[in-house]
Amino acid sequence: MPHKSEFSSIMTNSNQIRWLKSLEMESKPKIKHNVVHCGDCVTILKSFPDNCIDAIITSPPYFQQRQYTGIGIGMESDVCNYLESLHESFDELTRVIKQTGSILYNIGDKIDKERGTMLVPYKFAISALERKPDLILLNSITWAKKNPTPRQFNRRLVSSTEPFFHFVKSKKYYYSLGEFMSSPQTVHRNKPTNKLGVRYFSLIDGSSLSDKEKSDAKCAIREAVYDVRREKIVGFRMKIRGIHAPAFGGQDGGRKTQIEKKGFTVIRILGNPIKKDYVEFPVENSKGIEHPAIFPLQLIEEFVGLTCPPDGVVLDPYCGSGTTLLAAKNKGRQFIGIDINPKYCNFSKDRIDEQQTTRSIFG
Repeated sequence: MPHKSEFSSIMTNSNQIRWLKSLEMESKPKIKHNVVHCGDCVTILKSFPDNCIDAIITSPPYFQQRQYTGIGIGMESDVCNYLESLHESFDELTRVIKQTGSILYNIGDKIDKERGTMLVPYKFAISALERKPDLILLNSITWAKKNPTPRQFNRRLVSSTEPFFHFVKSKKYYYSLGEFMSSPQTVHRNKPTNKLGVRYFSLIDGSSLSDKEKSDAKCAIREAVYDVRREKIVGFRMKIRGIHAPAFGGQDGGRKTQIEKKGFTVIRILGNPIKKDYVEFPVENSKGIEHPAIFPLQLIEEFVGLTCPPDGVVLDPYCGSGTTLLAAKNKGRQFIGIDINPKYCNFSKDRIDEQQTTRSIFG
């Protein structure tokens, strides 16, 4: 048994550890919210503490697409150098994002006159996953532009889509699917009749299932009918071994396994709208905005609601015209913007201030 003095030593060491940790927490820089920083994003991000941002929604300058007044990234001599420039800042983004956070990263592609589509966005996504094995690519969300640039090509189609790569650091990421594309949709509910599920009883009786499997299948049908009547589901379907085709063409999965082991599976139809990795919005074309690439405000608001908690912070390290910052403000979130171009920094600030003034007058 330790001597009393040894206990004192243990307690002292424990107190010292707690004290040192408290000093460490106090010494970490505290970042300001609802601000726009003007300067190089890598340099500015290095002053941010780890795990301090809830959602990053951004789009870096595209490769050799537009000249952003001769500063910043985008005009590298080749795509490899461009990707390295992106990764330099992306390393900082993955450091400052929380374990519960999300990064939505939009990149446009480049058409080479000799070799065609360069697949720049996908080269970035693949290299990001290779460089960071713990990173998870949750979705590649396709943004379809309703009003793409009206170019006339005789031997190729007009490019009208861009990806938003949704990266997360862990499976603990915040996700509010109900807020995403949540415009009211009418759910059609058939009024249940006395014949609901009856045909499945006859199919079960005529199947090759064992007596126990038949009994279990009929019990499952009764439960499904009961849930339809209570409006917990809008309907259901049943697949029975030896009668229906294997689920989803027969690939390995839950329904196939259920059919093999139980002899049947019940597909319960909830009636909820399906949230897809495909969104259709027009390119923003706002009067007085001189920035050459503007996010659709409504689309970014959807992403903010999906990935950032109500008390969270949204960061855009290439904030440009300030659309991400405005979307965060409109959704009641805190925001931080960074841009290397003083002109865009000032414009972002003015745009947010103007929105605040408008709401004060008319709200």
